[in-house]
Amino acid sequence: MIEPDVVHHRNLHRMVVHELGSMIVTGELAEGARINPDEVGRSMDASRTAVREALRVLEAKGMVRPRPKTGTRVLGVEQWDLLDEDVISWRVRGPDRVAQLTDLMDLRVAVETAAVRSCCASATADEVDQLLNACELMREAGESGDLAKFTEADIEFHARLLSASGNLVFGQFVGPFRAVLHAREDLATLPQHISPETIALHIRVAELIAARDTDAAEAAAKALIQTSRDELFRRLADDQA
Repeated sequence: MIEPDVVHHRNLHRMVVHELGSMIVTGELAEGARINPDEVGRSMDASRTAVREALRVLEAKGMVRPRPKTGTRVLGVEQWDLLDEDVISWRVRGPDRVAQLTDLMDLRVAVETAAVRSCCASATADEVDQLLNACELMREAGESGDLAKFTEADIEFHARLLSASGNLVFGQFVGPFRAVLHAREDLATLPQHISPETIALHIRVAELIAARDTDAAEAAAKALIQTSRDELFRRLADDQA
């Protein structure tokens, strides 16, 4: 059994990481700003240890760097790990959300269409069944209006797709793509009703992979991502109107 004080420390640590990360992304802590651990600890009611651990996490994400004599400084966005799930989550809530989502959607097109082509050559019958099972879970969630379960099933589909490609590097993109799909919930951009057409597009991709129809499967994957992109940015535009 984990001791309550250990749980509290972990929660506090995550809170400090989240708060500092969000402040950096929004510009409240601008590039070059010095982060004083004692001041952060007082403002967040956190121990010096928790703050220093949080700064080490942010350093690993490329967001801060400790410098001799001058302390820990905030780094520019070009040095951040822009594929890190936390960084993606913070950025889609910040002023750069449109640029972040545009870049990641472009990445999805490049990686997923290549993965689909590889799947057509290497996916096993069991892997195709796993894709179709994810589609069934999406259908059930859509019919019940459970958007959270729909998102998890959608993530499962795309994770299985990347895995079935047989390309280990593609598998490294599961985390960033999961963050993109979760962003729809974070920004409340998921439609309240999941259309049957959305499910049908996923099923079509899986069935074309099973048929080894490479060109048609790639086209279906592009159509699927484009549909997701259009819906996302349409609802973002509505929110800003």
